Amino acid sequence: MATLTRKPQAQRREEIVQAVLRIIGERGVTALSTNALADEVGVTSGALFRHFPSLDAILEGAVTYAVARLDETFPDADLPPLERLTQMARNRVNLLGDNPGLAWLLRSEQAYLTLPAGSLAQLRAVAKRSRKYLLRAISEAAKQGEIRSDIAPEELLVPIMGTIHALVGMPGVHRSRRKPDTERILQALLKMLAPLKPGQKGK
Repeated sequence: MATLTRKPQAQRREEIVQAVLRIIGERGVTALSTNALADEVGVTSGALFRHFPSLDAILEGAVTYAVARLDETFPDADLPPLERLTQMARNRVNLLGDNPGLAWLLRSEQAYLTLPAGSLAQLRAVAKRSRKYLLRAISEAAKQGEIRSDIAPEELLVPIMGTIHALVGMPGVHRSRRKPDTERILQALLKMLAPLKPGQKGK
């Protein structure tokens, strides 16, 4: 009789949290249940709780996994500021566009009503780091004459973040199947951010 080999706990835990994000992204958070999650992973409901003590703990694990993935999108701080700015936008669009469940964690008001308090703190922290990183890149790029300096970095951040969110699109089952031309739109954004030419009026 063949003996079934159990996967290492760390591997199974990662499979579970990835399944959480898939279910949320493809079917919506209302479809997330113990049975649905067990079916997605291919284990029994009881097996889930050998790796996590509760459904809240599973959600916390999903957020921790998501934050780790988001942290990977921060470009090297030694790159030129404009390159940091565009690379981070590109990285975020690629990650969130391919992972609508992860995008839901960041963008949905429902997430803030569903997730445990500790998970919300993690998401707020990564949002704060992202804002600080982008503002620094904007400020440095403006000082180096790579983008316009007649508008405050905090104001320039709005169209930059808006472009990222628009490129990601609406997460979940309502997300468009047609992906936008990320590079073309990022280049259009850079044109809007470009420094003013001599004689050109600012705001």
